[in-house]
Parts: sequence; C-alpha cells; structure tokens
Amino acid sequence: MATKTKKVSLIDDNAMGIYKIASYNERKFKAVYYGLQETWGKTIQAQSQTNWNKTQWDTFKARFIATFGSVDNPKYSVQQMVDYSIKHFNKGLEELLEVNKRTWLQRERLLAK
Repeated sequence: MATKTKKVSLIDDNAMGIYKIASYNERKFKAVYYGLQETWGKTIQAQSQTNWNKTQWDTFKARFIATFGSVDNPKYSVQQMVDYSIKHFNKGLEELLEVNKRTWLQRERLLAK
C-alpha cells in the first residue's frame, strides 16, 4: 500500500520587502559561530588537560578565524558549521546556542564581581 506524501511548498516572503527577515539559523549565526569556537577550545583543553591563558585563547581564535572566517566575513554558512559541529562534537544547533548562552552568562557573572 503506497502512502501519499504531502508536498510542502516554501513560502515566498519577498513581498514583505523591508519587513523580510533572515531565517532563524541565519539570525543565530553569531551564537553558532561562538558556540562552535567555545566547544572546540574547551574540547582541546580537556584533551590536553590544560587551562589556557589569554595568549593561548587568542592564538586558538586566530586559527579559528583562519579556518572559518570572521563573524563579519564568514567562510561557511550556519548549516555547514552546525553539520561540522554534529560530526566532530555531536552538538547540533540548539546545543551550540546553549553553549553560547552559558558562556555569555559566565562572562556577565565575572564582570559583575
């Protein structure tokens, strides 16, 4: 017995003009970028059993930018970075967003002291 699949058409929102917004994933680009960067750095620290100082973090961030581009000039899309993260860290979009959120909350607590 064959099942009937419902064809889903994409919504053309071009008529929204100046009110058009980027996709959810694209609006979350910075959070994904920094979430992946944090995940990668923390993973390397855990593997080497070291805590990096500022210079080591800065060196890592420079390599990260060389690989992925900067936030303002990325080399990859959000989906490509999420796919990479899933393959290497088993973290999808929501997990990267959570990593980024925790990191910002931790920075705010440190600044408040």
